[in-house]
Amino acid sequence: MPRQLFSGIVLLGAALLLSGSNSGLKLKVPELSINATQHVVQVGQTLNLTCRGEMVHSWSLPETLSKDSKRLKVIKYACGRNGKQSCSSLTLSRTQASDTGNYSCKYPTSPVKKKKESTVYVFINDTSNPFVEMHSDIPKIIHMTVGREMIIPCRVTAPNIAVTLKKIPRETLIPDGKTIIWDSMKGFRIPKATYKFIGLLSCETTIGGHTYSTKYLTHRETNTIFDVQLSTPRLVKMLKGDSLALNCTVTAAWNTRVQMTWTYPGETRRRGSVMQRIDQKNTEANIFYSILVVDKVRDIDKGQYTCHVKSGPSIKAVNTTVIVYDKMFINLKRRRKTVLEAVAGRKSYRLSVKVKAFPSPEVIWLKDGLPAAEKCARYIVKDYSLIIKDVAEEDAGNYTIILSIRQWNLSKNLTVTLTVNVKPQIYENAVSSFPDPNLYFLGSKQVLTCTAYGIPQPKITWMWYPCKQNHYKTRHGFCFYTEGSFIVKAGSNIGNRIQSITERMAVIEGKNKTASTLVVAEAKSSGIYSCMASNKVGKSERNVSFIVTDVPSGFHISLEKMPIEGENLVLSCSANKFLYKDIAWILPRTVNNQTKAKRSHNKEYSTTLTLTIKNVSLAHSGTYACRARNIYTGKEVLQKKDVTIRAQEAPALLRHLTDQTVNASKSAMLECQVRGIPEPQISWFKNHEEIQQEPGIILGPGSRMLFIERVKEEDEGLYQCIATNLKGSVESAAYVTVQGVSERSNLELITLTCTCVAATLFWLLLTLFIRKLKRPYSSEMKTNHYLSIIMDPDEVPLDEQCERLPYDASKWEIARERLKLGKSLGHGAFGKVVQASAFGIRKSPTCRIVAVKMLKEGATASEYKALMTELKILIHIGHHLNIVNLLGACTKNGGPLMVIVEYCKYGNLSNYLKSKRNFFSPNKERNYFWVKFT
Repeated sequence: MPRQLFSGIVLLGAALLLSGSNSGLKLKVPELSINATQHVVQVGQTLNLTCRGEMVHSWSLPETLSKDSKRLKVIKYACGRNGKQSCSSLTLSRTQASDTGNYSCKYPTSPVKKKKESTVYVFINDTSNPFVEMHSDIPKIIHMTVGREMIIPCRVTAPNIAVTLKKIPRETLIPDGKTIIWDSMKGFRIPKATYKFIGLLSCETTIGGHTYSTKYLTHRETNTIFDVQLSTPRLVKMLKGDSLALNCTVTAAWNTRVQMTWTYPGETRRRGSVMQRIDQKNTEANIFYSILVVDKVRDIDKGQYTCHVKSGPSIKAVNTTVIVYDKMFINLKRRRKTVLEAVAGRKSYRLSVKVKAFPSPEVIWLKDGLPAAEKCARYIVKDYSLIIKDVAEEDAGNYTIILSIRQWNLSKNLTVTLTVNVKPQIYENAVSSFPDPNLYFLGSKQVLTCTAYGIPQPKITWMWYPCKQNHYKTRHGFCFYTEGSFIVKAGSNIGNRIQSITERMAVIEGKNKTASTLVVAEAKSSGIYSCMASNKVGKSERNVSFIVTDVPSGFHISLEKMPIEGENLVLSCSANKFLYKDIAWILPRTVNNQTKAKRSHNKEYSTTLTLTIKNVSLAHSGTYACRARNIYTGKEVLQKKDVTIRAQEAPALLRHLTDQTVNASKSAMLECQVRGIPEPQISWFKNHEEIQQEPGIILGPGSRMLFIERVKEEDEGLYQCIATNLKGSVESAAYVTVQGVSERSNLELITLTCTCVAATLFWLLLTLFIRKLKRPYSSEMKTNHYLSIIMDPDEVPLDEQCERLPYDASKWEIARERLKLGKSLGHGAFGKVVQASAFGIRKSPTCRIVAVKMLKEGATASEYKALMTELKILIHIGHHLNIVNLLGACTKNGGPLMVIVEYCKYGNLSNYLKSKRNFFSPNKERNYFWVKFT
C-alpha cells in the first residue's frame, strides 16, 4: 500500500475519532503557528502556516487567492499525543501583492453555537505595488447609502504605508478618527456617509519618490418604485379576433433604473410584442412604459397577464385576466331567493343579480312596471345593481332588471320581489310624548291599551315591574325596582290581578295595527306595565307608570271639620309616596308656632302629614297650604285650604215643644229644634227624670228627636228637652196625654213572650244537633275518616270510594327536575315533610318555597295508597284561605310519591300562639284580647 494512501486513511480515522470523542465536549479554538493578528511576508517568498485543532478544520483565504492555485498546498495529518489532534499546514509559494488578506483556520461544522476560528492578516510587502487592488484608469464603482457605513477599499501591501484620501479635483480628506477612519487592512472607513463623499475619490501614496494612486467612484443609487399600473381593469373581456394592448406604467424615483418583463399565456409562442420607453420630462420622478400587444386573440391567449418590475431588491408586479369569448351573450340569474328582505330605516340596500354578459349590456331597472330611477331620486343604478337609499316601507314591491344589447337585438329580464320589514312602532308612544305618571285609585278597575304596527305583524307581550319607593335611586322617573320583571298573563295575580288580555286588529291611519288590551281587575300594587312589541326586525317598548293611590289626585288636603273657637284644628295633607316627597305645611302668619303640632304617618300608598292646632281662636282663620315636590318632574306643587274659625253661640230654640194627645199602642214623636255653636248637647227628661234609650224608646240623631213606640198608659207625663253648649243652655217642655188604653195589651204581651220562649228552645235544639254532626276527629285520623266526609261508608265501600276520587295529571303533575329538596321539617308514623324550592310552579317565573310530603323508606303499599288518597282529598277540597293548600304532586314512575303543599314559615298555629303568649295584651274596651305578631 502506498505511504500517502495509508497516511490519508490514518488521518481520516483520527479525524473521525476526534470528532466523535469531542462532540459533546467544549472545543478549544484552533491554534495557528503565528500567534499574532497580522504578519508581513516579502513578495516572492513562501508563506507557511500551521493549524492545530481538536477536530477536522478548514482554511479560509482572501478572495483574490483561488484554492485551486498551483502555488497553494494544504496538507492535513494527525498530531498530538497518540494522534488525537488534527493538524494541517498551508504553504503558499511565490507570494504576490494580491495575496494580501485574512487567512483563517476554522472548524467546518461547529457542534456549539459560537464560531471557533483563528485568523491572521498577512501583508505581502511589494514596494512596486503598494495597493492590493489598483484602479488607475477605470475607477471602481462604490454604491453609497446616505447615513450608512461606506468603505473605500484601498488596502495596502504593508502596514506602514501612509495613504492620503483625495476627492478629485483638489480636496484632501484627512482622517480624524470619527468621520474618516484609516485601517490598513480595510482601507478608509466612513461610519456615516454623506453627500460630501459623492464623486471621484483617489487613494494616493508615495514610495521611493514614485506616487501610486487607485481611484473609486461613489454612486448614490436608489431602488424606490412609487407605483405600477396597468391601463386596463383587472378583468379584460374580448371577442375572438380582436387585438389586445396592455400598457404597464412604472413611476420611480430619480437615480432608479427598472427592469420590466411580461409573463402571459402565449409567451412561449411569442404571441405578443413588447415596446418600452422612458419619460424623463417629469421633474419629480422617472416614468417607464412597457406595452404588450397581442394581435387577433385566440383561445390560447386567455389567462393571466402579469407585468413584473424590478429595481435592485425592490420587486413589484401587477396583473390582469383576459377572457376570450366566441360570441356575444347575456346570462342572468338570481343571487338569492325570489323574495328579498330589507329593513326600513337602513341607510342603503343593494338589489343585485348574477350577470355574465359580453359586451356590457344596457341596464334598466323597473319598480312595479315603471323606471325606478325616474320614480324616486333615492334609487341609483350602479353597474347591474339598484341601490335604494334610506330604505322606507313604500320601497316594497316587484323590481325588474332588463339587460339589452341593441346591435345584436339581444335582451333578457328578471323580476325579484322586495319585502321591507318594519321595526315595531307603538302608536301610543307617538301620540303621547313623555306623559306624567298615571294615577289609579285603589281598588279600581283599569284598562290599558297598547297599539303596535310592524312588518311582519309584531307579537305583543305585557311585562310587570314592581315598584319600590326610593327617592335617591329613581328609574322611569318615579320609582326603581329590584325584583326583576314578570310576564303578565290573563288570570295572573302578580302585582295586580289581571282580568283579561285581548288582542284585535284595528285600522289606524290606513294601516292594520295590532291592539292589545290589558284589563286590571283591581288596582293594588304600584309599578310599571311595559308593553313590548317585537318581531324579527327588533322590538319597541312602552312603559305605563301604574301608580296606585288612596289619595284623590295623588295630593290632597282634608279637614275633619270646620272648627269652632276653642276646639282643635286638624288638617291632614296626604300625598302619594311614589309621586311626591318633601311634604311640608305653609301656615298663615297669625299662627303661633307654640300652638301647632305636626305628625307624619306613612301608609302603604301615601304619606300623611297631620297639622294639629289646639284651642283655636278666630285669628287662626286663613289659607293653609301644603307643599310637596313631584319626584317625576322635580317641581314643587301646592294644595291650599281656606279655614274659617266659627265663633261660639249660645243655644237657641227654633221651635218650642207642644203638648200632644196620643192613642194607646200608637207612636209618639217629640222634636227639639235648636241651634248653637258648637252644636248643643240635647238631653230628654220625663217628669224631671232623664230618659235613656231603651226598647220602645228611640233617640234620633243628635238626640234631636224622641220616638216612643206603642205608647202605654205609663208613658203619659211632662217631657222636657234641654240643649246645652259652652255658651249656655235652653229648654222646652210639653205634656203627652195617653188616651183609649187597650184591654188587649196584656194579652199581646203574653203572646209575644210565649213566641220568644218557643224560638229560643228551637234554636238550642238546632245548635245541639249541628254540634253533634261536627264532632272533632283525632290528629291521627286515617284515610277512611277523610272519605266519610265525601261519601257515606254504608253506601259504598271505602276502597271503592278512594278509587273514585279523580287525579288530573295535566293540572297537578310537576316535573321532579323543578324541585330542589332541602331540610327536614317533620315526620309522622309513615311519612315525612321536607322543605323544597320549586321552580315554575303554577306557571310562575320565580322560585317558591314549598313543603313536600313524602313516604319514609320501606313504606308499604297501604301507606302509599293512604298518601295518594290524601292527595286526592286535598284536590277534592280545593283552595281555601284557612287551610294549607295543595300546589301539585309528583306521581309518575322514576321517583318517590311527593305531595307539594304551601309552606308555612311559622309552623304549627298552636305552637306559634304559645310561643307568643307574652305578647298577649287585654283590650279594655271590648271583651277580647290582642296579640302582636312580629
